[in-house]
Parts: sequence; structure tokens; C-alpha cells
Amino acid sequence: MRKEKNTYFVKIKQKRLEKYYNMCYNYFHNKQIKEYYGKGEKNMTFEAFQSYIKENVLKEWREDADIEMAVVRKNNGIELCGLYIRREEEQISPTIYLDEYYSYYLKGEALEEIITRIREEYEWKISRVADYHFNLEKFEYVRDRIVYRLVNYEKNKEILEDCPHLRLYDLALTFRWVAHSDDIGISTALVTNQELQVWGISMNELLLAARENTPRLFPVHMIDMDEMIAQAGIPISLDESAIPMYIMTNEQEVNGASVLLYDNVLESFALEKKTDFYILPSSIHEVILVPSNKIDDPSALFTMVSDANNTVVALGDILSDSVYYYNRRKNQIVPVGKERKIV
Repeated sequence: MRKEKNTYFVKIKQKRLEKYYNMCYNYFHNKQIKEYYGKGEKNMTFEAFQSYIKENVLKEWREDADIEMAVVRKNNGIELCGLYIRREEEQISPTIYLDEYYSYYLKGEALEEIITRIREEYEWKISRVADYHFNLEKFEYVRDRIVYRLVNYEKNKEILEDCPHLRLYDLALTFRWVAHSDDIGISTALVTNQELQVWGISMNELLLAARENTPRLFPVHMIDMDEMIAQAGIPISLDESAIPMYIMTNEQEVNGASVLLYDNVLESFALEKKTDFYILPSSIHEVILVPSNKIDDPSALFTMVSDANNTVVALGDILSDSVYYYNRRKNQIVPVGKERKIV
């Protein structure tokens, strides 16, 4: 009878943990489930929509400019349609993604309004970089802008063939240079093998620059989920058996999973809390830390992460279906096997 009682409460505890994890992820990202409804047979296909925009966006506006469209490969193999408006006097042409505007069209927004919004986005983006002049021919000009970023290895194999990277279990560490960063947004570009060759530097030099710059440009930010839930006024009752969780990201909350590699961050936090941690890769923007001394069955954590990736996390934001373990004594991160063992 005692065994049955323990099993029952363990299952209840796991369900609570899973629900809490998904709920906190949703509120952290401030996401809502959205459904897009088409307008029936009158809808243009995406290809026809692209052609319409290309033919009309410059009329009576930037008729001296050239316009191009290209497929842009983003994180996890996602492909988007990029629109480029190029003017002779402008060195940089910002990318405007038409996929999102097509979704507005499907929801019923007028094409004239969409064209107006595209023009406004271009004007806004070009104004943000107007005062920046980049010389990518010499590493010394971009050294202080080099940062690293964690992505999924398997989902980005094609991109990884063309850029310097380091493999870390099922993840890959890639490098980017920051074109612009302020309170409104961040613009970065992937460092490619070609740029590494032009700069004439080694992988070690690139990594050293990124290790110095990333924590400086994107400082670590730790968030106690209980405090976040309380401040948000979310109606949830947490008893003494509730498992604490901590969101680890950067101050910008963009590509924040990379803070896992910051020197001394995990070590200091684990020493403060006096426990090792399970690391849940909730997205490329943050990870969630769960005290190991509060988890009876780590195999349940795999279900939580996988379910969230399949139902909550955007495809381009997925980092991994794995679970990791931080050992504070060894100051080491290792993957957890699904057989409840540390690999």
C-alpha cells in the first residue's frame, strides 16, 4: 500500500511540474496561441503575393531603387522570403521578411496597408544603421563585436558547413558579429568560413574574442519563476512541495541560452543554492534550471521538454530535446541519458 501511495504522489508531482514548466514558458515569452483564418478562394498564393509586393512596393515611393527577393535560411533550417530594397547611396540593405506580412494578408489586412507597413519597416531599419559604417575586411574592426550563439547541431547541419563552429554534444556553438544593438532591437550576422579566411585568424582567436564580448554585450540575467509568477499576478497556488525553477537568459532575452557557457555563472549560482541542476533547454533564448535534489525521476524532464517543443516553442526557437546536468563539484555540464543516467 505504501508503494502505491508513493507512486501516486510522484505522478501528481510530475504532472504539476510539467504544467508549471509550460505555463512559465508561455508567460515568459508572453505568447498566445493564434489561429489564422483565410478568406476563401480569393486568397492569393504566397508566390502571387510576393510578385504583387515586388511590382508595387516601389511605385510612387522609391522608384530609383532596385528590389530583390531571396530565400533566407534561418535557425533550424527554416526558410523565409527576404525582400531587399537597394539604393546606390546606401551601403546596407535591411532584410524585410514577407512571410509575416502574408499572414496579415490571410487575416484580412488590405494589400495597400501591407505595402505601407513594409515601407515603414524599411525606413525604420535603414535609419537604425545609417550612422554605422562597417569594414569587414579586417578583423580588428569587428573584434569587439564578435559573440557566440548556441544552436541545435542536427537541425543546422547545412548552415554549419559554411561557418566556423564547435560541436557541444547535440548543440553547436556558432559565431556572429553584432551590427546594431539597442533597447528596440538587435541585428547580427553569421560569421562565415569566408570571413574567417579573409581575416586570417584561427578558430581560437575567434573563440577568445567571443568569450570576452558575449558576457559584456549580453549580461546574464537570472529569474526566479516563483517571483515572476507572483509579480505577474498569475493565479496559481504553490504548496511547499512545489519544485523551484530558475530562468537563465541574458538581459536582452535574445539568444540567451548561450549564457550556459559564461565563465563562473553556473558555478556561482550552484554554490549559492547548494545543489546541482538539471538544465532544460526551453529555447535558444533561455534555459530553465531545476535543482537536482528536488527531482526523483529525471526521465520525466524529457517528456516536458519534448512536449513543449512540439506544442509551444516556435520551430525557429527550438534548441534541443535533450536534458543536461550541471555537476557543481566538477563544474561540468553533461547530457542526461533517457535511462535516468548521466551520460
